[in-house]
Amino acid sequence: MWNLLTRVVNPREMKIIVAWFVTSAVLQGLTLGIMIPFMRALYSGAPSVTGWLIGLLAAGMATFVVDITATYRSYRVSVYEVCDTMISRVIEHVLSLPLGWFSASRQAGVVNATSKEINTLSHVTSMVIPNLCNAFIVPLIMILVVAFIEWPLALIMAVTIVPLYLVWRHMGATTTRANEMEDAAAAVAAGRLIEFARLQPVLRASGATETGWEPVNAALDADAKVTLESLRTKGRPGQGFNIVVNTAFALVMGVGLSAVSGHRLDVIAYLAIMAVTARMMVPLTKAALYSVEADNAVVALQSMNTILDAQPLPAPAPGHGMVPKQSTIQFRGVNFCYEQGHAVLADVDLTVPQGRVTALVGPSGAGKSTILRLAARFWDADSGTVSIGGVDVREMTTSSIMAMTSMVFQEVYLFDTTIRENLRIARPGATDEELAEAARRARLDAVIETLPHGWDTQVGPAGTSLSGGERQRVSIARAFLKDAPVLLLDEVTSALDGENETAIIEVIRELSQGRTVLMSAHRISTIRHADQVMFLEPGPAGAQIAQTGTPTELAEAEGPYREFIQAAEESSAWNLTEVAQD
Repeated sequence: MWNLLTRVVNPREMKIIVAWFVTSAVLQGLTLGIMIPFMRALYSGAPSVTGWLIGLLAAGMATFVVDITATYRSYRVSVYEVCDTMISRVIEHVLSLPLGWFSASRQAGVVNATSKEINTLSHVTSMVIPNLCNAFIVPLIMILVVAFIEWPLALIMAVTIVPLYLVWRHMGATTTRANEMEDAAAAVAAGRLIEFARLQPVLRASGATETGWEPVNAALDADAKVTLESLRTKGRPGQGFNIVVNTAFALVMGVGLSAVSGHRLDVIAYLAIMAVTARMMVPLTKAALYSVEADNAVVALQSMNTILDAQPLPAPAPGHGMVPKQSTIQFRGVNFCYEQGHAVLADVDLTVPQGRVTALVGPSGAGKSTILRLAARFWDADSGTVSIGGVDVREMTTSSIMAMTSMVFQEVYLFDTTIRENLRIARPGATDEELAEAARRARLDAVIETLPHGWDTQVGPAGTSLSGGERQRVSIARAFLKDAPVLLLDEVTSALDGENETAIIEVIRELSQGRTVLMSAHRISTIRHADQVMFLEPGPAGAQIAQTGTPTELAEAEGPYREFIQAAEESSAWNLTEVAQD
């Protein structure tokens, strides 16, 4: 745990905290140890009682001061080093990761890391470390003190260390395995819940929500079973640990009584030893509980380090990033796969000329969206090069690529705030006049006029209070406001009705003027006005560009694009007719 903890928390602060709590535990042990000779002197009327009382008060006062100081410092570390600094580190690192890294399970991992895991780790310095120090250091000091008074009792206490150590090791290994299984099951369940939320339109349309979605039900059932088994697994070693502790206490009591009966130990010393030993039992029996907390912290640290170990895409050294002077996009010999053995693109060559509109067409799964995401450097190609304006995207900083690029996707996410603030995400310093102009050009102004609070209308979680077409207009208004030279459009009209599609296509034509546009589409109406079309055809080794040309040229030539056009025209001619009843 220590090595993992010092990777994410200031090592110097952790060493100081441990030193304070070790000192506090040693002073507690000495204070309890002094209680024995003090009580003997007090009840026997020995003149040394004053000296022992002064020593007891001094040790007690020192313990109080050190413990208060250690506790205050531990809370400070918990708040600033763990809850504040660690969350900041995770967020800063996540912001440096490629957007392709954010699968549903990894999103769930980030949510857990900044909530559940942080909460677990915040207890380490303020609860786990002090209680474990008290549980083991105080008894060790007591063993040394008792050895000078009645060594057989100290021997029993010392011998108990062996079984306690063995049970502790078994408890740690068992608890860690159980926590890892529990954490993995929780991450899977959280990932499924995120998918379940995203797929609500599809699930409701298919009626799957009436009986529940089987993948979610299975993940939640598995999580419940793993949690229950984890509690059982972690409980058994803890019970064994407490049995050993209580058995040792019973032996000390029995042997002590025997020593009193044999006149080897006076009654006052025996009572003092038993009183102090009973006091020592409290932190020792709690050690099992804090062992579980320590192992929880190990699993939390492993989850945290999994995120912090995720490698961002290689970036040029500060001050050495190149900025292209034009915006032509080129792919040269690009190969890419999401998973080993599942090729998506194979030796793709394409050029998207500056200031022109290029449409990617092909069947679902052909890699159209992948090409757009590689152009924005969500991922890096496995081989080959992707360049903007003749500059390899790997030689550009992420901020440079994002500054040059506007993206409009099929699924638009809006933040649960006003339309005004959702537009300002594209350019935080935009004036109200600039917002109004972007809204006008995106035909969003007509939508705003119909809303109850106009620009200050709350759009709801993910923009659910707006229709799909209205959300698209907000997204396009963002692109107008950002005014980037490269525009990436991914199936922006595929989920819209005819009226909204026509409106959005007109807006996109205006938005595309003077920009380098790369778009993927299924509908003929969306690509009819493109300057060039590239047809992607899947293959066993990955998709390749099968045809390139203007929409008119490809429609007249034999090939997959012409077949695509014919299939689209046939489907658009379908209509429902009334079937006569016999």
